Amino acid sequence: MKTEVTLDFMWHLGQVVIPFPVTIVTTVDVQGRINAAPFGLVLPFSSDAQKPQMLLCSASFWHTSRNIEATGEFVFNYAPYTLIEKVAQTGLMYSEGVNEIEKAGLTALPACSVQPPRIEECYQHIECRLNQVIRPSDMQTNFIGDVVSVSINEELLEKGREQRLKAADPLLLFGVDVTVLKGNYARLGETTEYAPPKTAVE
Repeated sequence: MKTEVTLDFMWHLGQVVIPFPVTIVTTVDVQGRINAAPFGLVLPFSSDAQKPQMLLCSASFWHTSRNIEATGEFVFNYAPYTLIEKVAQTGLMYSEGVNEIEKAGLTALPACSVQPPRIEECYQHIECRLNQVIRPSDMQTNFIGDVVSVSINEELLEKGREQRLKAADPLLLFGVDVTVLKGNYARLGETTEYAPPKTAVE
């Protein structure tokens, strides 16, 4: 039996089952001060190798949103499951100008092409320059960024696809209680390969 539900605030992390890989998005403000915050609503927007793009969905009032609109640059840092506590710490409501990378005991690493830093402890990084701003509501701002650089831990590239995923051990988010800043997290379980049976072309 299927049941239709009424959608509430943050429905994508409450009433439906959609796990998201957790990224720590780094930005800088106009003074060059570093900001870092965790995000789950991050997706590839364009798969075209000639114009790769990423989509970030953010609350309009967050420091991340203000910094991106002011400077036009941001970096996605993909976190492993082992960073769960430090990822959560970057999500605390610090005052503007506070460096959450330092607060969480993480390590800033210069980016390849943009000013916001990468995070050393993360296994993968996607650097972007702002291409377009979309405002689906007064509370939300979506950013489409042109991908200008992608970097990944070298040891992961030496592995096959399945072993690479297992070694990266991505941190997944599948729910959140914003009233107490509590997230529901998961990690990779079983993997498998499957191709549908071949059928004759009619």
